Amino acid sequence: MYIEDIGETGIIEKIANLVGVEDEDIIVSIGDDAAVVRSPSNYYTVLTTDFMIEKVHFDLSTISAYQLGRKSMLVNISDIAAMSAIPTYALISLGIKPKTKVNFIEELYEGMVDVSKEYDFKIVGGDTVASPCSLSINIAMVGKVEPHLLRKRADAKVGDKVLVTGKLGASSAGLFLLNSKIKGDEYLIKSHLEPVPRLKEARLSAICGAHAMEDISDGLASEIYHICNASRVGAVIHEESLPIANGVKGVAEIAKKPSEYFVLYGGEDYEIVLTVGLEKMEKLIHRVYSETGTTLTLVGEIIDEQKGVYVLKKDGSKRPLTKGYDHFRKEEL
Repeated sequence: MYIEDIGETGIIEKIANLVGVEDEDIIVSIGDDAAVVRSPSNYYTVLTTDFMIEKVHFDLSTISAYQLGRKSMLVNISDIAAMSAIPTYALISLGIKPKTKVNFIEELYEGMVDVSKEYDFKIVGGDTVASPCSLSINIAMVGKVEPHLLRKRADAKVGDKVLVTGKLGASSAGLFLLNSKIKGDEYLIKSHLEPVPRLKEARLSAICGAHAMEDISDGLASEIYHICNASRVGAVIHEESLPIANGVKGVAEIAKKPSEYFVLYGGEDYEIVLTVGLEKMEKLIHRVYSETGTTLTLVGEIIDEQKGVYVLKKDGSKRPLTKGYDHFRKEEL
């Protein structure tokens, strides 16, 4: 059975049954013109949205409907995490090809619903339209954060240390393996298909005094640039300190690129990069690790804006940090 066989009303009924939302703060949910929720007092509301388009952001030959549903939600949670917030509600808009099988959409939503249960937020609405050429997914997510815990790109200070959670480069290395049709490290491939947002780590970092925070979606280089531009500061990143995920160096050899390429410019790691004063750094590192098991690595420092943004190479030389992924640029970094 295809989407065109049951129409928009039929697919909305199936979605509503899959989601099955019940919450005392939800006044109106799926099935009306708009969702209505009760706003929490003493919190800021955090809003984010993320668009995924077939053959641009995902390939249905390499990712299952369930995995795609999960990933579309998880990347939004990562944005919420970067603000030190907690997800509360999500709205899902789909552009669906009429010849899409109904069970594909059901599996897609099952992935989304499972993530909503894992991270304790509710799916409250969205939209479905016909798309003649490709599947498109847009998630709008709402979160909340205590005013004193809100963290922004513009909060970095000269003298701050730059830390990153986990290890980098796994997702882009996994994507290279998928695109090259190379059977390889399942850990790398899973890292690309099933990201893990650092929600708890970001919250704890804010509690421990982190200043600026950003999730690593477009590559560490891009996120450092975002922080520096917003905060009007510079940065130095130490190449020898970059935490490289297991297996990345092997993929880099196959790709004939330095492993730092995947680490700095690969993207979709969904780790957190943050800045923090030296006096609070050790406490932050210890608490995050003790409560989540996630390591934090010191990779650089925030410096005066006039000194620029650069990588300090292993041989002691300096190289300007090239900007990372840009959705509208075609040239290779």
